[in-house]
Amino acid sequence: MTRGEKLLRDTMLYGVAHFGSKILAFLAIPLYTHYFTTKEYGTWDIYQVTIALLIPFITFELTAATYRWLIEETDHEKRQVIITTGAFSIIRQMIVFNIAASLFIYFIKIPYSWLTLVIINLEILNSFLQQCARALGHHLLFATIGFIQTFTMIASLLTFMYLYHFRLEAFFYATIIAGVVILIITALALNVRKYIIHSSYSQRKKKSFLKYSLPIIPAAASWWLMTMSDRYFITLFLTVEANGIFAIANKVPAIILMLNTIFFLAWKDNAILEYEAIDKDDYYSNVFKHFFRMMTTSIICLILLAKPIIKLVIASNFYDAWQYTGILLVGSLFHTFSLFWTAGYHGAKSTKNIFSTSIVGAIVNIVVNLLFIKIIGLYAVALSTVVAFLAVWILRIRSSEKHFNIQLPIRDIIVLFPLVIIAIIMSFIFSEINILLAAFISGIIFLLYNRGIILFVIKEGWGKVRR
Repeated sequence: MTRGEKLLRDTMLYGVAHFGSKILAFLAIPLYTHYFTTKEYGTWDIYQVTIALLIPFITFELTAATYRWLIEETDHEKRQVIITTGAFSIIRQMIVFNIAASLFIYFIKIPYSWLTLVIINLEILNSFLQQCARALGHHLLFATIGFIQTFTMIASLLTFMYLYHFRLEAFFYATIIAGVVILIITALALNVRKYIIHSSYSQRKKKSFLKYSLPIIPAAASWWLMTMSDRYFITLFLTVEANGIFAIANKVPAIILMLNTIFFLAWKDNAILEYEAIDKDDYYSNVFKHFFRMMTTSIICLILLAKPIIKLVIASNFYDAWQYTGILLVGSLFHTFSLFWTAGYHGAKSTKNIFSTSIVGAIVNIVVNLLFIKIIGLYAVALSTVVAFLAVWILRIRSSEKHFNIQLPIRDIIVLFPLVIIAIIMSFIFSEINILLAAFISGIIFLLYNRGIILFVIKEGWGKVRR
């Protein structure tokens, strides 16, 4: 099996299981938008992004370090050292945080604060166990628990919504139930007790972990500023209702990020394992060429389909969200390109470059928001995402040269980038019939550019069905 075939097969494995969970989440959106107000949905979105910000500072990104060391290790006793050291270090961090958070919550009353604290703890533990499962090669387990978690979350949420008529608290209860279920399933399936041995804890290993992970903390915070802090700008300078509309506008770009997540899980594994190969630059460049074609042609299709989709499935009070999806999709495109380079940095164990480039992107995001949000509203927020991730991608291209050198597909860039801009313009000026016709043509372009990958996937899928 060639490296390219292995990458595609790993991607298909993650994709089959992940796709189900993402489809379930996407199909549930119309139910949310018809039940919750824009203010309620916007408020829940604020809690989500706050949790995402806090976790890297609580864990010191030791989960990422545990995964990085574990993926290359095959000896059982050394695996015990890695997992035990990571687990004990993270639990120690969690204890300190919980004490501090409990005191804060006791003196400063914030709605749903105790429920938020429970969710944070569950997300940290689940993330650690899932990354251990992935690094140990339990790819099917890693992918399947994502589907189970989403299914449990949606089933619980719908029960609280339509049977008990809960409002915002339904999100918190459903998230906690799903988190507990997944924690139990993962711990049992992984048989975590055989990997966590008190005597295997290594202070030296922890120092190595921290050297690797500490630069990721500000990088994660910067990443948060580029992807999630927009909600705070919207709430501060506009309204919570506007944040609800923006949250829905981000659901279409979430489709492309879903596809990228599936690929990135496989790509990160392969990029790390192939980093020492003599021809890694050629391998990385070839993979990026196909990745660029797949992502860019997908973006063109989604830009044209966003308006009809939102009109069809989303409640009317959220309809204005379509205006921002095209710009946000372009931001998501540059986001995926930035992440592609991230895998190479993890292969090189050079997280400092991730940190420095992310900081620049965060600054750009904040500046664009502050300069334009009062002038052009949500368009400024969407535009800040595009400019920030474009800056990060360009900086990573430049700074990666001493570790690896990815050749850009210049011909594809010249052809496809103008088509992206044309698609955005068409969504504003064309009727829905003409937009759907253009979407059909973009679908043909997608098939032509990605026919090799599509044929391989069909061949592999048919082979598995026959077997």
